Amino acid sequence: MGFINNTSYILNAVLTKKGREYLAKNDAKFNITKFALADDEVDYTLWDTAHPLGTDYYGAVLESMPLVEPVVDPEVVMKYKLITAPVGSKALAVIKNVTPLSVEIKYVIDPDSNTEPEDVDITGITTGGLQNVYNDENYKFLILNSNIADITAIGQEVSSSEGSYVETGRITKQVICREIKITAKPIGPNPGILKTSLIITGQNSGAIFVVPITVTYEDQR
Repeated sequence: MGFINNTSYILNAVLTKKGREYLAKNDAKFNITKFALADDEVDYTLWDTAHPLGTDYYGAVLESMPLVEPVVDPEVVMKYKLITAPVGSKALAVIKNVTPLSVEIKYVIDPDSNTEPEDVDITGITTGGLQNVYNDENYKFLILNSNIADITAIGQEVSSSEGSYVETGRITKQVICREIKITAKPIGPNPGILKTSLIITGQNSGAIFVVPITVTYEDQR
């Protein structure tokens, strides 16, 4: 969602790729009940408390900046959602202890045509900030292309779902839990090196962390 221009409050709202995915299912279950706001494009270092015309002009530069059009790719927008924090909060919620920070795994076919898919566990995640009121929350793990890597819950799973991006042929997979396993998957002959992203979102805090995933395919036959 974005402002059409900065002289009015008319909004131009479009569905994200995930929204179009749900709409394409045509099962009468597509019903927008909530929305989120974010300020990814705002550079708050431009807030000028030394402006010679006083407090009314501290945000003059920010208010005159060009306004963005809607962007539908979750890899590049909505990383910094606006939230309502507890009174007295001095720090925003942040996802911590993500290990590894990036995932590099292999899918190997050995000389005897046996497959050896590597996997990596992501465990021990916590949410800090906001007086640590969200440090025991569940997380939504969304892999943007599950064609090349699968994600499965470790321990108790709250829910999971799959879908496809019509425009790109990518198949997403979402799992809500505390910890996950990422496993390399086969995809066609000799694909080389493929990349995607895992988006981790706190279910209560809204905090987001993005983990890049690289899968290297090796055919040793």
